[in-house]
Amino acid sequence: MIRVAFVGTGNITRRHFGALDRLRDQAEVVAVCDVIEERAQAAARPFGAKPYLSFPEMLAREKIDALYVCLPPDAHVDQEIAAIERGIHLFVEKPLPLDLLKAEYIARRARAAGIVTAVGYHWRYWDHVQQVRHALDGQKVGMILGRFLSQLPGSPWWRVKARSGGQVVEQAIHLLDLARYLGGEIDRVSAEYAVRGNAEEPGFDGEDVHVVTLRFRSGAVGNLAACSILHRRYDVGLEVICKGCAYRIHEDAAEIDGPAGVERITRGNDAGLAENAAFLRAIATGDRSGILSDYDDALRTQRLAIAANHAAETGVPVILPDDGLRST
Repeated sequence: MIRVAFVGTGNITRRHFGALDRLRDQAEVVAVCDVIEERAQAAARPFGAKPYLSFPEMLAREKIDALYVCLPPDAHVDQEIAAIERGIHLFVEKPLPLDLLKAEYIARRARAAGIVTAVGYHWRYWDHVQQVRHALDGQKVGMILGRFLSQLPGSPWWRVKARSGGQVVEQAIHLLDLARYLGGEIDRVSAEYAVRGNAEEPGFDGEDVHVVTLRFRSGAVGNLAACSILHRRYDVGLEVICKGCAYRIHEDAAEIDGPAGVERITRGNDAGLAENAAFLRAIATGDRSGILSDYDDALRTQRLAIAANHAAETGVPVILPDDGLRST
C-alpha cells in the first residue's frame, strides 16, 4: 500500500482526493497539511488521515511514500526538495515555481534521486485528446490556435501577478502545454499583454488580456489568446490546423473536421483518475510509461509560459533553446 500525503488543500485537490478515494486498494492518504486548520481537518477527515499545520512536522512524524504538492506558484519553498531528500515520490500541481532556477534545481535533484515525478497537466489524459493525438500521427501541422477566454477568479493570490504569474502562467498554461504535446517543441515566443477590464478590481495588479505568438521547431506557427474580463468561462480550447483538416479540442469533446465531414469525439474518461492511477502504477511497478507529464517535461512548459511573460514585459521575442531561455 502506497502511503500518500498532501501539502495544500485548495480547490485543485478535489480531483486528486476523488481519484484516490476510488484507488483505496492501491494508496492510503495518511496525512494532509494546510496553513488553514479547518481546511486541513476537512480534507483529512474522509480518509482518516492526520491533519497538520506544519509541513516539516508532517515529514518528521509520518512515513510517506508519495507527496502531492498542491500549492500556489509562490508557495513552493522547499517542499519538493525536502521530499526528494527522503526518497519520496512527487506529484506536483501546475504551474511549477515561478523561479525557473528553483524549478530547474528541483528537476535535477529529482532526476538524480530516481524518484517518480508527475505534474498535473490533466488535459493530456483525456481520452478525446489522446484520440486527436493519434489522428495527428503523420500529419504536418500548419498552425495551432488556443483560447482561454474566461472570468476573473476570486482567489486573492490569483490576482497578484507576483504570486500567480498571471493568467498565462497560472491558467492558460494548460493550452501552452497541450500545444507542445500535440505540435512539438517551441523555439520562439512573443507576446502582448494589456489591462482592459480589471483595473478597478480589488487586489488586481496584473494584465487581463493576452496574446501570445509561437513558432514551433517544426516550422508551424501558433497563437494563444487569453483574457479574464468576461462574465463566465466563455471559450476554452485548442485547434490544430493541418492541410485539409482541423482538429478542435474542448474540455468535454473534440471534433475532427475534414473533407468527409465532422467527426465528434465525446470525452469518455476521468482525467483525474487516469493521472493518479498512472502515478501510483509507476511507484508500484517502476513502469513510468503511463505518466504523460513528468517534472522534466513540465519544466519545458513552465519555461514557455515564463518566456511569454518576459516577452510581453520587454517587447522582445524570446528564444527557447534546450538549456533555458534568453532574449533575442
